Amino acid sequence: METHRAQESGDTLFTPAIQIHYALDEALDELMEETVTGRIQRYKKAADLFRQGFSEMGLQFLIPEGHRSNCLTALHLPEGVDYSDLHAQLKSQGFVIYAGQGDLQNKIFRIANMGDLKTEDIQTCLRVLKGILLRKNSMRREIHGTL
Repeated sequence: METHRAQESGDTLFTPAIQIHYALDEALDELMEETVTGRIQRYKKAADLFRQGFSEMGLQFLIPEGHRSNCLTALHLPEGVDYSDLHAQLKSQGFVIYAGQGDLQNKIFRIANMGDLKTEDIQTCLRVLKGILLRKNSMRREIHGTL
């Protein structure tokens, strides 16, 4: 109610976050230049590139092909891979993944491909992820081999 009264009198109760308005304005300008169709196509191309790499690594998708989002991919965590550890290792290399939610929290991870990602960024992320998973698989084989 206080906010409404302040607005009606031409005042604000707090200093508005002006930078957010500028950021929104810039984001809308970029979208107008790229077009919505162009943005959708760019996200699809990025998702396809990620998914090709995930398939080559043998990762299992949560959502069947044809029902997947153009901007987010959910993958089953490989056997013996802990989400927190995977997240920390990827983050240390500049990449962020997201945990599953609810019952899937420790069973899957999600990776988004929105933003200004270049093909090289995606390839580097895939290379880093593959290296982490190969090290984990190698360590698991070493442990099982010594038992």
